[in-house]
Amino acid sequence: MMRATPPVVAHPHQIGRPNSRSLPNLGTCLVNDGEKWLASEETPWLCSEMVWPRSCTGGGMRPFFDFSPACRHACNLFLLILFIAPISRASDFIQVVPSSRDVAFARYLASLEERDPFRKSEPVGILIEASLGELYKSAGLLAVRTQRPNEPGEVHVLQIAGDGTVVEEVIQRYFMVREQMDMLPLDSIAISPVNYKFHFAGEVKTEEGAAYIYDITPKKNRPGTLSGRLWIDSSTGREIMLTGHLLHLPAIAQPVEIVRDTKVINGSVYARVTHVASALPQLGPVELVITERLLPPESMLKPE
Repeated sequence: MMRATPPVVAHPHQIGRPNSRSLPNLGTCLVNDGEKWLASEETPWLCSEMVWPRSCTGGGMRPFFDFSPACRHACNLFLLILFIAPISRASDFIQVVPSSRDVAFARYLASLEERDPFRKSEPVGILIEASLGELYKSAGLLAVRTQRPNEPGEVHVLQIAGDGTVVEEVIQRYFMVREQMDMLPLDSIAISPVNYKFHFAGEVKTEEGAAYIYDITPKKNRPGTLSGRLWIDSSTGREIMLTGHLLHLPAIAQPVEIVRDTKVINGSVYARVTHVASALPQLGPVELVITERLLPPESMLKPE
């Protein structure tokens, strides 16, 4: 005859827990109405601080989990490391995308390797307008310049008009300065990081889009160098404006201010206008406007 098992009254810590007879004889001591429970590795929740009876502590037992401040600090540090590690690994694969300004400047440097479009074999039409402001005198010259490989360019004068003093003292002097500049090594006067210091000054809107402006200062005061500002196209990187004053020109004792405006269409240079302002002894302020325009070979004009 089977003996009925008396019902077990659940201890408050026991609610929702498995029966004591289902627990293996391993682990930490728990008490149910004087009866000891042993928690296994499959039921670590039994060892939480909420169900830990005081009777086990008195017997020298310790909880399965240590909830001391030092332990909590160590756990928080471990979780922080786990959180940061994936971010650090992901940062190793982040690629730095160069800005549009850096790309434009790199294209500008690449354009320096190309020949000056106004020094190529194609003929270039030249119009020079000169004036002596205080004397109300002016003159003009129309010419075509041709260039052969590894040879100085030749200027074929087509027409001269205006005051003779302006022609002799201003226009003729311009050609002397131009000849001196052409004799200088290109590497020594090129507007590049080798010869100049560049400092970004800002961005402006232009007819073709936008331009980046750089303050430029020569590292060495050589003849033909310039201190001023360089404008480059934000898309192609080509020079579209150059302003400043030239240094150490033997033919002209006074400072020479220039503004060179390069005309670009569809990424290609087709014209350049240079404004020059200076002064000459006995004659006063001098102004020149030199317009250069690329001409197709078939439009070559013959001098009279």
